Amino acid sequence: MDIHHLLARIGLTDSEGSLYLALLRLHRSTIAELSRDTGIYRPTIYRTLPHLIARHLVSKIRVGRRTMYMAENPDTLQALVDGTRSELDAALPDLHRAYEGSQKRPLIRFIEGKDGIRHIYDDMVRASKKGDSTYRYESPRDYHLLKRYYPESYWKRAAGPEGEIEKYVITNEDTHSRRNKRLNRHSKAIPASYDAFDYNITQLIYKDKVAFIDFDTETATVIENKRFAEFQLKIFKMLYEKL
Repeated sequence: MDIHHLLARIGLTDSEGSLYLALLRLHRSTIAELSRDTGIYRPTIYRTLPHLIARHLVSKIRVGRRTMYMAENPDTLQALVDGTRSELDAALPDLHRAYEGSQKRPLIRFIEGKDGIRHIYDDMVRASKKGDSTYRYESPRDYHLLKRYYPESYWKRAAGPEGEIEKYVITNEDTHSRRNKRLNRHSKAIPASYDAFDYNITQLIYKDKVAFIDFDTETATVIENKRFAEFQLKIFKMLYEKL
């Protein structure tokens, strides 16, 4: 076992560890003797010993007219570890709050190309368990062209009467009227009287992610954030219910 490495893990610097181990071996020593034994320069020893004394690992004693130092029982190291653990336990609530705060910040990725778009659909089906639901707005000019962006995993798990994943879709009237009823999806249409809804853009909502796909430029933006996804899902469900 590397004792120096172990002492470093519980918070001792290299100089502190070397001096403490030397004092364990020497029992008691002057600064001059410590310097000769360890090779550490006296100014460094003068700066380091007070830290060891403050941690109750070393004691300063008088022997005659000389000032000497001696190591305390190694059990003191356990108290040092326990103290650090107690401090960590006290700090954990603040650390968790900082972590949770960082998780509230959306993680945003920009993706380009056909393969990148296929990866988004693949991520959607792989992130979904059997019986899960996915939600999407789609506004294709030609819905047949969208098929070239679907990876094999999508056809296996999300399409057909045996599909494991339910799909809720809001689309335009043309796509809605032409949809294959075997594709295991629930579809509603934006009335053509309101808008043609043919922007060639799709928005996917699944798990903690929202993806916006622009098929004209073959680019996509993926936002990963639970609150953001829940917000978008509430809007989707409200609109779906009203259509």
